Amino acid sequence: MLRFHARECLSFLHKSIKRNLQIKIEEQMIGEILRRQKSGYALSLILCLIGITALFVALWKTWLKVSSAQDPFSAFWTLLWREQLDVIPGIEFKLAYLVILGTVTLISGVVVLGLSRQWFYLPIGETVLFQCPFCKKQWKAHRSQELVNCPYCRQQTYPKIVEN
Repeated sequence: MLRFHARECLSFLHKSIKRNLQIKIEEQMIGEILRRQKSGYALSLILCLIGITALFVALWKTWLKVSSAQDPFSAFWTLLWREQLDVIPGIEFKLAYLVILGTVTLISGVVVLGLSRQWFYLPIGETVLFQCPFCKKQWKAHRSQELVNCPYCRQQTYPKIVEN
């Protein structure tokens, strides 16, 4: 009985090691490419700078009163809703709105930064020379492609393998 249980455990262990090894080999057969959009990076940088600047201005305006208060958190909270910020003579708004604006633009900048990056997984392996049956032009691609669009005539086709 004990031997039978030990055989099952060894069999399960052997299968799991074999499965993990196969997964690692398959991961090595796939290459990762990171594509970055420069416009997304620029927009995220601008949004993050606006957000950080807005939060810094709000903290700068309230720092002297908050640092000398007994309860800094409640003093900061009351100053946010009482203090006015004059942007242009005649236009003023509360510091709380500046903190909200700064937080929203900072979060938006981080989200845009995250969305401007894209990972592509490409198979690493044998490339072959294909020929389009319509335009007769040739291109190199991975063997795994069966039905493709010809990069020259844009026809969807089953290309002919010219060279291995």
